[in-house]
This record gives sequence, structure tokens and C-alpha cells, in this order.
Amino acid sequence: MEETLRADRRAGLLRLSINRPPLNILDLATIQALTAALRRARSDGQTRLIILTSEGERAFSAGVDVRDHLPGKDTEMIAAVQDQYRAFAELAAAAIPTVALVKGLALGGGCELAALCDTLLAREDTEFGLPEINLGVFPPLAAALFHRRLTPRVALRLMLTGERINAAEAHRLGLAHQVLPADRFHHDTEELVLMLAMLGTACKT
Repeated sequence: MEETLRADRRAGLLRLSINRPPLNILDLATIQALTAALRRARSDGQTRLIILTSEGERAFSAGVDVRDHLPGKDTEMIAAVQDQYRAFAELAAAAIPTVALVKGLALGGGCELAALCDTLLAREDTEFGLPEINLGVFPPLAAALFHRRLTPRVALRLMLTGERINAAEAHRLGLAHQVLPADRFHHDTEELVLMLAMLGTACKT
């Protein structure tokens, strides 16, 4: 079976790419694999910057697999999401920055995952949203995290309405740090990632 998470390491830069196109749905195994990769990066002593992205053009991630919300698996899924949150916190404590390169759909758990990163670079066609409310559930990470990025009023609006916002609106609200044109997304993000890596190296010398 093809791996659901691809890792590419070059000179202290670790690129982790969700490999479940076209929607890059986050099932339990993929979340656990990502968390394990983050922890290995924290402990290897070589990683200066982590880039989180995805395969395909349609979605960064359209969210967590609905089947993993069903009774019998929901407890394990919540535990896995909480553990992933801790892994990001451990990276922050170790001064290893994370960058999300987001394109297409970033919904539910995919939106939360991108927001966990220190820097979020969005392609101009990205759509963000928290549609869990339409399934009668609440987005746990967003509840804990979004009030740090957004005003409480906006965070509640997104969680309680399930509405989608475009990249420009996400940038205006503070969810995305920068919006880049689609035809230059790959080129511009590579330049920005290299700049961030150089800044990280300078800070550690």
C-alpha cells in the first residue's frame, strides 16, 4: 500500500506531504504517522525547519475521515489529535519552526492542522472552513487554538456556522499569514521557505 505521508529531507529542511489525493483525508493512521514524524524531527538534532504540504492540487486536506468519528473509534481519534497538538507544542519549545503550504480545500481537521503551524502560506484559491457543526460535532483543536489567531467573535462564527472563507478573507482575519498567486505558488513558497530556513540558522549560530 502506498505511504500516506511522504517525507523529504534536504540540508536540515524536512518536507512532510500528506499523500491521500485528491482530498487528502486525514484518517487515524495518517495522523499518527504525521505525529511520529514530527517527534522524530524534534529529536534528531538536524531539523531546522518543517514544511507541511500535500499531494495533488484539489485539497491541502478536506478534514478527518468521518468513519473515524464513529462510536468505537472516536475516542482513539480524539486522543490522536490531542497527541498531535502536543507534538507541535514540543517543536515550538525546541525552536523548530513549522510552515504550512496550503492549496485548494483546507476544511475541518485540515484547517486545524494548517493553523497549528507557525506560518501559513495560502494559495489564492484556498478555501478554509470548519464544517464539523453540520455533522453535529465540534472542532476540538479549533476550540483550543483559533482564539489565539482570530478574535473570539470570528473564531466562534467559523465554528458555529461552518461557513467557508477564501484565502484573502483568511489573511484579513489573521488565519493565513500570506496569500500567493496560483501561478507562482511553488516558486514563491520555495523562496520564502529558504528565507525562513536561513533566518532559523542565523538564530542558532
